[in-house]
Amino acid sequence: MKVKLVFSDWKKNGQSVYGEKAGIILSIGDLHSGSTFEATIDLPYEEELRIKQALKEGYYPEFYVSL
Repeated sequence: MKVKLVFSDWKKNGQSVYGEKAGIILSIGDLHSGSTFEATIDLPYEEELRIKQALKEGYYPEFYVSL
């Protein structure tokens, strides 16, 4: 499923650090509020349909990056 990942905020322990020095420094690069990246996620077809329906209804998933 092709998607657009839209960066929202830098967080630490679940809290925004946007107003802190670290948040300002982190936002200088490519990851700042509104940054958008083309991506593909691998899902079963049924799950893709479920997500598309949820998006039509105004719901959206929120992700974080993990290595």
